[in-house]
Amino acid sequence: MQFSYQVRTQQGEIKNGFIDAQTKEAALDALQRSNFFVIELSPSSEGSLTSRGFKFLRRVPRKEVVIFSRQISTLFEAKVPLIEALKTMMEQTNNPMFKDALLDIAKNVDAGASLSKALAGHKKIFSDFYVNMVHSGEVSGKLEDVFRYLADGLEREYYLLQKVRGALTYPAFIIFGFGAIGFVMMVWVVPNLTSILKETEQELPFLTKMVIGVSDIFANYWWAVLIGIAGVVSGLLYAVNSPRGKEAWHRIQLKIPVFGKMFQKFYLARMTDSLSVLIQGGLPIVQALEITAEVVRNKIYHEILIQTIEEVKKGNTISSVFRTRKEIPVMVSQMVFVGEESGKLDSTLKSAANFYQKEVTVVMDNLVTLIEPLLIMVLGIGVAIMVMAILMPMYDMAQSF
Repeated sequence: MQFSYQVRTQQGEIKNGFIDAQTKEAALDALQRSNFFVIELSPSSEGSLTSRGFKFLRRVPRKEVVIFSRQISTLFEAKVPLIEALKTMMEQTNNPMFKDALLDIAKNVDAGASLSKALAGHKKIFSDFYVNMVHSGEVSGKLEDVFRYLADGLEREYYLLQKVRGALTYPAFIIFGFGAIGFVMMVWVVPNLTSILKETEQELPFLTKMVIGVSDIFANYWWAVLIGIAGVVSGLLYAVNSPRGKEAWHRIQLKIPVFGKMFQKFYLARMTDSLSVLIQGGLPIVQALEITAEVVRNKIYHEILIQTIEEVKKGNTISSVFRTRKEIPVMVSQMVFVGEESGKLDSTLKSAANFYQKEVTVVMDNLVTLIEPLLIMVLGIGVAIMVMAILMPMYDMAQSF
């Protein structure tokens, strides 16, 4: 059940928000444990997007977790106690869902739970990768270092994802815009322009017949076209999210011309960076590989890491498995081998991660530079076909006069 509250902090500041609890007494206890003076507490009945009716729309952005990791690392360096650090972070964030999560985490830690166990109760915000890293910091007594590793690693992945999304947003926007304009042209503009040509009853060029035919379908059955497009998109999304479809899509990703190499470099950067951070955080190799297999988010590299785990358990090395897989470049296998031999696997993996992150950035910049003229050319061809289809018969008609 969700309750809305108004509280006063120890500094006298008034705060409003929402808290999830089984009963009103439990919500009151949680707020008081966080050293808040409760002014008002009542069941939430609002219909806003952040209310319980639309709770599925509430989310914590990845950037929020990156900032949390960086700031709590700084607070630990300043020797601020854990509970106080969590309360400080709770006051810093403006995200209601994250604020509620931090309140619950502070309550559980204050009740005697470990930080990693408290974080594990919020898996939609803190991944297994994150929780295991924090647990390793608690065991080794290096929680401050672990949060710094997490902040660095999550920050690198966040900016890498932003780079990839930014590069793909421009062509997606142009293609969508061109499709929308083309649809409007076919439904309303082309029928008006071609009505005169139909009335002349002259023999029309094939290109004109093709455009008129497509226009007639769009104009008379636009609802069926929209349903068909929605059906195809829904079908593709369902297929891609099914176990077999996801595996097939992940294989196709690595084979797409031009983009295939970009996807490969992206997954290699994520894999080597995650593994480096986990090993640097003090986790055993097998556990580090298991967590990396879950966070790499590609079935092919997931399989490679699962195979690697089995071989490592038998006493073999990581590099011995990587050498047998074509999806792993020779450079990565060689760097892992050197790291295993020198006992500096975490640093060699980090070097590999830095290399592939830079490679992805370079590929993205090149693609953006290449895609712009290609899109202009494609749009130009589309416009030329439309113009020719309409002007050619009009020119013939003028010639006959």
